Amino acid sequence: MLRIHSYFAALLLSVLIPVSCHRSEPSGFLPVQLAEAAVADTSSAGFKCMSAYDDSGNDGTIAVFGGFDETAVMTEILLTADSFDNIDGTFSGDSLPDFAGETIMPVFDVVNAPYSGYFGTMNEDFIRETALSGFLASVSGSCSSTAFDRSLSRTKPKAKMVILSSSLMAGYGAADIDYVVSAYDKNIGVLNTVSSALSCLVSNACGPANFGVWAAGDVVSSGVYGNCFNEMKSGYQDRKSADSPEWLKTSEVVCLSPEMSDSAAVNVLAFLDRYIDAGYSAPLAGVIMDDPLATCQVDSMNAAVAEIMSSDAPLYEEYRQILSPGFEFISPMETVVSDAYRWLRKNGRFTHLVAWPDIDGYITVPSLEVGGRFIDSDGYLLDDFKYNRAPGSGAATYRFIPLSHSALCPGLAKRMEQLAPVTYKKLVYVY
Repeated sequence: MLRIHSYFAALLLSVLIPVSCHRSEPSGFLPVQLAEAAVADTSSAGFKCMSAYDDSGNDGTIAVFGGFDETAVMTEILLTADSFDNIDGTFSGDSLPDFAGETIMPVFDVVNAPYSGYFGTMNEDFIRETALSGFLASVSGSCSSTAFDRSLSRTKPKAKMVILSSSLMAGYGAADIDYVVSAYDKNIGVLNTVSSALSCLVSNACGPANFGVWAAGDVVSSGVYGNCFNEMKSGYQDRKSADSPEWLKTSEVVCLSPEMSDSAAVNVLAFLDRYIDAGYSAPLAGVIMDDPLATCQVDSMNAAVAEIMSSDAPLYEEYRQILSPGFEFISPMETVVSDAYRWLRKNGRFTHLVAWPDIDGYITVPSLEVGGRFIDSDGYLLDDFKYNRAPGSGAATYRFIPLSHSALCPGLAKRMEQLAPVTYKKLVYVY
């Protein structure tokens, strides 16, 4: 059969990136040292933070922790989302922001990101430690006022929910956070993009199918999606409940990395071509667009899918055969925001204040203890130092401080303005 190929077909077909999304892990979960200390060491900062945490009220913030781009995009969606009716919770906008009355608290981890660099030094445990450190900082009631402040003298609001915005951090750090939260039995919402997006596709699947992921090469090779999917399948099988379809046992998560173009139609065909060329013929229930910058393209790509499905043109026949009924491209940024709304509603944690969403931002900065020879011209850690820091060392190489214009280098300020204009105006813009 004839298949349509984009103008960059040669590039797509030259060398296929390995499509397995699974990276083998040792059996059994062993918490990182920071997690063990938070649970068992009464003198540790983590123990004191969790012991003092009060989950009886509804006035906490919605924290977003992760790398700069993904945190900016997710914060923007949280501030502007209107997908639900705030009265009855149905999936229907009502011209009132979904998170009206809430305070969104982005924590931009510019010191430790991008997290893919830790794979090169086989230092994945530092990602886990960073995730837990960000969680504890989010639910804590204090932070440093500056990079020189060792005493955490600045008061800050505590989070009632923490969202991990980075796929790599979610895949490596979520388990340690769950371990600590479970040990204290605290009612804190902990969400992440990977499990949210996969759960969305699985729950919406109409029958036997595979699940696609469009992600960068470092995300593909990390195995975060495949590992999360395998855990999800194990959970379904263990429960042996009605929501455990038998066909899920043979389903796969297929991660691919085609080049992204400006054309939605070209992008749709690029992923489907790569899927077929990798030897797959099973229908696809949907594709997760892992890149936060691709969130704005999801609607136009789904419109292109609708055209393919409604067309009877022979040249689309092979594509229609691998598109399961209900197929859609989805963004983890959007699915996790929807999950955040549902969690707050289910647990009765909305503030119920009639006001536009507010924002209170924070950022990681190198601490005073880091020598100047390890800092670049923008004031951030040099890669050789950053990616070789030992987890569990207790060395304070970074601190959490309130976000201000002076805390951002000009390049990051400009990038926030481009990626998240509402966030920028509320946090950085000087009138």
